[in-house]
Amino acid sequence: MDEGKYAESMRRFEEQAARVSGLRESIARLKGSARNPDGSVAVTVAPSGAVLGLQLSPAAMNRSHTQLTQEILATIRAAQHEAAARMAETVRPVVGEARYEQFQAAFRAHSPAVEPLGPTAPPPASSLPIDPPRRPAAPTRPDDDEFPDESIYKGRR
Repeated sequence: MDEGKYAESMRRFEEQAARVSGLRESIARLKGSARNPDGSVAVTVAPSGAVLGLQLSPAAMNRSHTQLTQEILATIRAAQHEAAARMAETVRPVVGEARYEQFQAAFRAHSPAVEPLGPTAPPPASSLPIDPPRRPAAPTRPDDDEFPDESIYKGRR
């Protein structure tokens, strides 16, 4: 390989390495956020779809548990869609359209998408523990009659 071709290859490699490094940092900072229509549920997710934050306003408590569950899940999905759109906006210009599908496949392989479960009925009472969990007993104190003839202070008060 002649000197000029080698220098050009090294320059391209260094440019590509710098773009990949910048891309990695951009992806690390990337998040998706969404709110439900009345703003009572807010969710923030990572590009992988992992929930990073969930905020409920007092207005969210005006719903039944089933309605609130549905609102939370719908808001998570909206935040995940936003994170995916931001990922595409960030990655496509760097890797190009042709390699974007490969990038997505590799990204999903490292962080598989998991659809959140929908609302479910509570478990039957028969499946719940009969006795509530018990807290450990408080440490015992010596009884007063262990020192019948003298004070534990031995006259020093």
